[in-house]
Amino acid sequence: MDNNGQLTFSDDPLLRESAEVYQSISEGNFNEAAKIADQLMNINPDYPGLVEAYRTAKFWSNREKEIKTIGDGKKAADFLMKEWNVFEDYASYKDMKSSSAYKSAMRYIFFKASEQYKIAFKLNEETDNDFELLINLGECFLRLKEYKYAIETLEYAMSSYKSDAKLLFILGESYYHIDDIPKCLLYMREAFQIDPSQIDITLIEAKPILEIIEAVKSSGRNIKDIREWIPVFGCLTDIFYVRRNLNKHQIESLKLEVFNLEKGLSTLSSDDIEATNIIPRLLNKYLWLLDYYEHQNVNVENSDEIKNRLLSLDKDLFEEFFKKTFLHKKY
Repeated sequence: MDNNGQLTFSDDPLLRESAEVYQSISEGNFNEAAKIADQLMNINPDYPGLVEAYRTAKFWSNREKEIKTIGDGKKAADFLMKEWNVFEDYASYKDMKSSSAYKSAMRYIFFKASEQYKIAFKLNEETDNDFELLINLGECFLRLKEYKYAIETLEYAMSSYKSDAKLLFILGESYYHIDDIPKCLLYMREAFQIDPSQIDITLIEAKPILEIIEAVKSSGRNIKDIREWIPVFGCLTDIFYVRRNLNKHQIESLKLEVFNLEKGLSTLSSDDIEATNIIPRLLNKYLWLLDYYEHQNVNVENSDEIKNRLLSLDKDLFEEFFKKTFLHKKY
């Protein structure tokens, strides 16, 4: 105790030993961490964080031998990522995701995985999957909060290969964390336009996207997959206000997607429609075309035709929206 009777760090006999547990987890020495945590629980089973640390260490110690013997490269990285998903479910079940042990394990696993993906890329392992390797590496950097490395990796992937929903989403999330909101919104909008189902919604921390999610939740709709409605409500709330011009090929692709979705819709019963994501996807594509004909290549006839179709698909959602946009343009 100090002179005022306050507890000091020296009065906590388990503090140094518990810190060793977290240090061992963060270094991948899971057997050692489990051993120390077990000893400390025999002294004080109620010591804060010890149970979570022990469970975390035991989970990974059961995989430590394979982690150390699997070799370097993509196989090792994929193993770590796969087992992390299992651990994440386990941590959620045991309510451990806010614990220091969880965070220590996350830093080690994703740092290790990122190193293995870099090795795989340098060794040209499975060259057909270089693009996938880079996306996985970008996700590791995002989870490690190494946002500039994530951006550097994925901008390279996009310039050298192609873009897809997962890549654009991770880029958007990373740009948010370095305070480049326009690029965040641009990439997020495009990610959700391409394929919402590829996006891991649990990784979202970007406040504009969280605002869209809240708008979807408060809409009172019976929504099975909130991701499918994010691009629609992103437009309706005008949060997705950052756009880039579309080229002729992109417009033709959008038209073809609309045609195929409309064709599919015509074959479904009302019950079948409710069980699919076809309506939000169709609304999303129409909104992109509407934006094109209202802002980039102005065509009143095409705009009116799209608006009428949107109203027929979801009058409750679009009637008030079009009234507001009309008044905004008028005044």
